[in-house]
Amino acid sequence: MTFATVPVELLREILAHALCDHPRPGELLCVNKLFYELGQPLLYADLDFRSITQLILFSEGTSPLVCTPRTLTVALAGGSADFEVFKYLAAALRRCLSTSASRTEEGGIESESEERMGNDGKVPLELLSLRLHSHSGNPHPSYIYEALALANPKTFIWRGPDPEHHFSTAIVPSATFHLARAISTWTAIEHITLTNMSFPSDQLGRNTPFAEAPLLPPLQSLRTLYIGQSTLLPPSAVAAMVARPCEGARLELVRLVDTYRHSIWGPRICRKDVEDAAMVLGDVVDAGEERRREVLERVRRVVRCEKRTERIMGGDNGDEQGLLK
Repeated sequence: MTFATVPVELLREILAHALCDHPRPGELLCVNKLFYELGQPLLYADLDFRSITQLILFSEGTSPLVCTPRTLTVALAGGSADFEVFKYLAAALRRCLSTSASRTEEGGIESESEERMGNDGKVPLELLSLRLHSHSGNPHPSYIYEALALANPKTFIWRGPDPEHHFSTAIVPSATFHLARAISTWTAIEHITLTNMSFPSDQLGRNTPFAEAPLLPPLQSLRTLYIGQSTLLPPSAVAAMVARPCEGARLELVRLVDTYRHSIWGPRICRKDVEDAAMVLGDVVDAGEERRREVLERVRRVVRCEKRTERIMGGDNGDEQGLLK
């Protein structure tokens, strides 16, 4: 059987898998004209960068993209990244924006997402996924905000690149601050997953005081939030976010998995910690008993604390895995 006799639908599926696994996916498009025509939309609809070099080469490209990206992934092996990775990510997103602008001028809008991209200056994505380290010594932490504010994802994931059983910090406190700023600009966000992160401690002083403010800014579309393997997370920040009246009824679940108020040598945060913090929030106390009961019920309904990864020693080591009430 030759490629000429393979049904186009089947060949498209084969190409999709091949492009996903190939270290140089562009080479597959050079096989023949049919591969090029079928492969281009597959390649650009789901942008997947596995190295800094790939990200730079894409951002420096000048030819218009053949379609609007649906997903964008940056997964760097071992988390290897230089201080300017988010600068390159911003350039890549600007290329997506410039493509949309040129298609709009030519009357080539093909979808609602392309039209929205031209209107609000952001790239609408079904998924924006990062698997890389940030660095506490980075002289350009604001690049994180500048890059992520160019996107408007429905689902956002930032995980550490290390194995799940290896507790490391991929999102350092200064990165957490600029990440929160970027998230505040997203109007379509529904699902957020953040792991291997550390929040600004009270001693830093120069960043958002998470201990007194809600964990995230008001996000009317947010449905689920997952935070895993995180340190220096104040339960009061989670309580303030869940208790906020403007959060709306869309927030269905806040999962805290292996999260700590202080270091990993202390106990994990349990739901009781969030409940207690909610009961002493200033606006909740001032609102009276009925409001207190309402907030407590909401915390119990929305917040789920879990223990997943065992440590060798320290803290609540030895306790059973599962829900932490």
